[in-house]
Amino acid sequence: MNNIKITLLVLIMTIAACKKPTENLKIVVDTNIIKYTALIQVTDAVNGSTTPANATLTIGGTNAADIYEISGKKQFKLINGIITIGPGPAAMPTADKPASCTIQVTAPGYNAAAQTITFTADKKQQVINVYLVKTGSTATGTPTIKPLPVYDAVSLTFTGTCANKQDLEIRPSMYVFYRENASGDDYRYLGYMDKGDITTTALAKGKTYDFQLTYGGKNYTTTQQINQSGYNLKVDMGTACNSF
Repeated sequence: MNNIKITLLVLIMTIAACKKPTENLKIVVDTNIIKYTALIQVTDAVNGSTTPANATLTIGGTNAADIYEISGKKQFKLINGIITIGPGPAAMPTADKPASCTIQVTAPGYNAAAQTITFTADKKQQVINVYLVKTGSTATGTPTIKPLPVYDAVSLTFTGTCANKQDLEIRPSMYVFYRENASGDDYRYLGYMDKGDITTTALAKGKTYDFQLTYGGKNYTTTQQINQSGYNLKVDMGTACNSF
């Protein structure tokens, strides 16, 4: 089986009063078809931020046949060093039976790196940082990463929109990345959002940020200046809409 069949979870259907039954009808769906996930982020072992070009991922190990990309597809393409994977419904971990796989990451000019990922019933999300060492380098271990400043909490609600399905809204359950707008920096991990909702202390008021979601082998972005404690953000989900 190449893909997991997505069953739509209808969360909200609102009909405006005194109007036709089909007018203003909105179907809201969640992307949470893979319940136990691991975000994999591949970076250079020296600075921990640069993404090695043309990195590839292969999956092996005990439950390799049961592992899917977060969209439910058997396509494991690193996008700017990022991918989210997890076991399908048939291999979801239980208290006495975890699921596991081994990932191997390669990139031109770097030594290959392998790591085992274990999915347990008590941990629905985890972040796996893979640090690649350049061929011939003496760098070892993990890079020293400076702690980020802490600001006032900001709550964000992301809603995925579909130009070709205007009656459909997506409430994403996935990992979010961010960077300061026009900085040219690589995206950094912000956190995990549940049904579109995330609260963070990583955003400075007065600054504008780009936010990125990686789903189904593609990136989807939106931009917002931060001046208040909460925002509702729209993200054009493009071809991801075809999965719903």
